[in-house]
Amino acid sequence: MKLKSLAALALSAVLLLSGCAAPAQNETTPESSSAASETTAVSERVITDSYGTKTELPDDPCVVSLYGSFAECWLLSGGKLAGITEDAVDEHGIEIDDDTALVGTVMEPNLESVAALSPDYVILSADLPAHAELDSALTDMQIPHGYFHMDNVMDYAKIMLNFCAVNDPDGEKYDENVTRVLKRIESIKQETAEKLSGQKAPTVLLLRAYSTGVKAKGEDTVAGAILKELGAHNIADDNESLLEDLSLESVIEADPDYILVMTMGSEENAKTYMAENIENNPAWSELSAVKNGRYIYLPKDLFHYKPLNRWDESYAYIAKLLLNEDA
Repeated sequence: MKLKSLAALALSAVLLLSGCAAPAQNETTPESSSAASETTAVSERVITDSYGTKTELPDDPCVVSLYGSFAECWLLSGGKLAGITEDAVDEHGIEIDDDTALVGTVMEPNLESVAALSPDYVILSADLPAHAELDSALTDMQIPHGYFHMDNVMDYAKIMLNFCAVNDPDGEKYDENVTRVLKRIESIKQETAEKLSGQKAPTVLLLRAYSTGVKAKGEDTVAGAILKELGAHNIADDNESLLEDLSLESVIEADPDYILVMTMGSEENAKTYMAENIENNPAWSELSAVKNGRYIYLPKDLFHYKPLNRWDESYAYIAKLLLNEDA
């Protein structure tokens, strides 16, 4: 009965997800099967990673997460963690206590510390080369592990469906942290589409700035996926060279309605780089987005880090920008 409860909630999520963007495909991410098939494949205490590897876990499993966002997902599903990396503490506020060990950093996890916990399962990122390199060692140590990928809210829902199969058979955590979020997103999408109906799609330049550079970004980011779903047009989609090398001439020619900036690392240092290397060009101040006050830095908690059960807040933030409402 508990399993049926989770499956019913997952089925409702499938219907909502049909209106959401499909996860981006790349070399490190396997082709996604349909949401419906994933829902029917859910079984008690069986977790399926982004590559389709299935692992059955015991009751109250000992789990280690080597990626902060996935650590938070595991906790949101009702699970407990025996080990986490520093990013889980610094970026997600997960506390270290007598029951949770620190096992290195996300880029340099300490396998000796991981093995000392005798974990039933280790959660890794499918997008980090440093994690891919751990596969052989973990296999040799006979430590079950899985790789997960998250670019958009559909990816988040699929991860939570798997984690809740282990920790939340009644579906209460899934309902609270996924179904509610998806319903809110669908409402935001419908309202935005109605208000933008009959208008030209807003054009956007999405940037990621850091202390030593800046790059245009596409839909394989939180903000990029949301912009596409809400009907905005990212000018990088017209000029793929922007993704490799930001050309101010191309930006000036496209003259986007909005310039949205995500920051990596120190936001202050990223803004200093932008001021000294981009904004100092006289043509920058003539761009429509700059003159109209639509050159905006996006909040890190909603767009640099994975928003997880706050994904609806990320959609609402972008929607208000596109509708010229106060974010």
